Amino acid sequence: MSQIASDLIELKRLADGGAGALTEHLLREVAADIIAEGVADERGGC
Repeated sequence: MSQIASDLIELKRLADGGAGALTEHLLREVAADIIAEGVADERGGC
């Protein structure tokens, strides 16, 4: 498993455990970064 995926799972675990708004915000930001990288790959690295 990649480090990014591991970090994402850990943030999800913390958010589910009630770690607060900051953790939820970080989870959304990491997910958005992963999605953006995937879109860039599909578009030829743009």
